[in-house]
Amino acid sequence: MIEIKNLNVFYKDKKLLRELDFAMGEGKFIGITGASGSGKSLFAKSLIRLFDDKFRVRADKFSIYKKDILKLSQNELKEHRKKVAALVFQNSVASLHPLLNVGDHFNAYLGGDNKSNKELAFAYFREFGLGNANLIWHKYSYELSGGEASRVQIALALCLKPKILICDEITSGLDSISASHVAGILESLKGKMSVIFISHDEALTNYLSDEIWQMRDGRLNLKENA
Repeated sequence: MIEIKNLNVFYKDKKLLRELDFAMGEGKFIGITGASGSGKSLFAKSLIRLFDDKFRVRADKFSIYKKDILKLSQNELKEHRKKVAALVFQNSVASLHPLLNVGDHFNAYLGGDNKSNKELAFAYFREFGLGNANLIWHKYSYELSGGEASRVQIALALCLKPKILICDEITSGLDSISASHVAGILESLKGKMSVIFISHDEALTNYLSDEIWQMRDGRLNLKENA
């Protein structure tokens, strides 16, 4: 499903990811741990090629569902980011546009009509323990708690049924109750879809993951004792 060989990512002349190999099978829950600045978030972005022109990406092989990620056009990348590999960012509040309410985000992302989008979103809101779905729908990012924003982002990512959900430190900075809600959502996805879970929380990563990879100095290695 994912096969990466000798991935290198450069920012200007600095190599940030180096000689990185990675493989992932269908339906797996993969944990990725590592210190801050080791390259975890950069690797997540590389899976959807979310880079500006100052970055260069090179690889001997970079295949996701038999498609070469480095050769996708901009239109193909948009589809890839919605329907193949959806990324949920660490700071969920900041990743939502402050001038759009939650409903606006769903309508912009999904297209179609407001009524069907609302029905789909509300089903996820209820499943994810977001009490007053209609109130959440009309809130702006600055009116959401961190836990609410994380669950909204996961719902938004899942609405188009991507094959892979990439979660970048989505429990970081949350209070224990909100983090528990998000962890429960992730656990419910096990066996239903492929998940890449990037986290500092080694206990949670060990609990959720089928296998664990460790990022260190821009290199990714499978943990032998995982």
